[in-house]
Amino acid sequence: MSTLPEGICKQLFACFIVSMPLLMAGTTLGWSSPMMEYTLKGTAPVHLTSEQESWMVTLIDVGNVLLSLPAGIMMDKIGRKMSVYLTVPITLAGWILILAARQPWHLYAARFLHGSAMAISLIVSPSYVGEMASISVRGSLALVVELTYASGLLLAYVVGWLASYETLAIVGAVIPVITGVLMVAIPESPYYLMMVGKPEEAARSLRKLRNCGDEEFEEELEIVRLSVTEEKCKGQLTDLLHRDRAPLIIVLTLAALQMACGASVMEAYASSVLYGTGLSPNASAVIFGLFIVVACVPFALTVDKYGRRPLFMASCVGTTLCHVFIAALLSGDDGGSVGVGPTADMDGWLLLASVCGAEFFINIGLMPVLSVIQCEYFPSDTRGLANSAVVFTITFTSTIMLKIYQPVTDAYGKRANFIGYAVITFFGGLFCYFCVPETKGKSFLQIQTDFETYAWRNGKTRRRNYERL
Repeated sequence: MSTLPEGICKQLFACFIVSMPLLMAGTTLGWSSPMMEYTLKGTAPVHLTSEQESWMVTLIDVGNVLLSLPAGIMMDKIGRKMSVYLTVPITLAGWILILAARQPWHLYAARFLHGSAMAISLIVSPSYVGEMASISVRGSLALVVELTYASGLLLAYVVGWLASYETLAIVGAVIPVITGVLMVAIPESPYYLMMVGKPEEAARSLRKLRNCGDEEFEEELEIVRLSVTEEKCKGQLTDLLHRDRAPLIIVLTLAALQMACGASVMEAYASSVLYGTGLSPNASAVIFGLFIVVACVPFALTVDKYGRRPLFMASCVGTTLCHVFIAALLSGDDGGSVGVGPTADMDGWLLLASVCGAEFFINIGLMPVLSVIQCEYFPSDTRGLANSAVVFTITFTSTIMLKIYQPVTDAYGKRANFIGYAVITFFGGLFCYFCVPETKGKSFLQIQTDFETYAWRNGKTRRRNYERL
């Protein structure tokens, strides 16, 4: 008998398995960092020009964007489990191409495949976790989602630092094989089964994920049934844009904020930002990966105790302050280091601490909590479409931030970028305070009811009626 409430061990096991595609996604995303080092050292089987390297890095985002909408539709057509299972052969095919690569186009194709698998995992895995988890631990189980993704990044950084090109590709290829074997053991999402008119199978699926009494089980099954009603199961774009417009605006704003706060830039341009600290690119990448993993712990301990909204605001405040410190340390930046001599050594360590601090604060709120609320805010019939819109917004915003970093640096110095990130994150904190509702401890049905009777919406209606009079 489990010593944890509500059969949490069963849920944790299922959550870990369905999060394995995010481990694969993290590994494929992190692969480009050591690949740059292999190319510089001449140990990669394919020699790339700077332009070819740029295409190699960018094509993972191309695959991510192009598959974001189809992935959301697919999870409603063939189910959550089968959709996420498709990431296994797609990711494995990409690693086989990397192992066999002798021409740049081999790497281009591999990165596109990996981006496609990443889109599916980023959209489907958080939805499955949110749908199968008990209300009391739904936020905390998102730790597994974030931890596996961060561990994938760290794994690629560490193996790429210590091993060869071929070894890293083999390690990457083994992970989807293990994932495919383990995924046989998990059931389909009970919400999806109820949505497609299979209540008996939904009950069996929920039973496999719970360890509770019959009365408690029947109550939760009834919540699932009421959350997935016949009139709601349309799943059309019009439902998302009209019925779910309020939650859509909130999550897309938070998705844009997630990348506009500088997260993608710090990861992609770590060696540039930390120039002058004496760290190698590989060392910088490993340190970043460690801070992302460490940040998962306070997130897991607080998200179900204090709620989603406080974590968002704490993340915005901490990130803003760190960006202000980074901008101050880069005040004399002209494209080179932070300085020279003993003072420069101290400035270098302070810069490292500030950048890692920003990465830490981003990953206790802005990054992980979005994956929780993007599942909570939407009913089952539009959850896939909403997640597709979120992934598209994240990727699009990340691409813009990466593209403008170097031109802004060349024109105004690195400091200007971080001043901009501080301003954006500050206003993001205000947005979280005024516009983001708390969903801690609420069922999907309660959350949908709250959105349908939202106070600010009623206030607007009253004001419009008053103006007509």
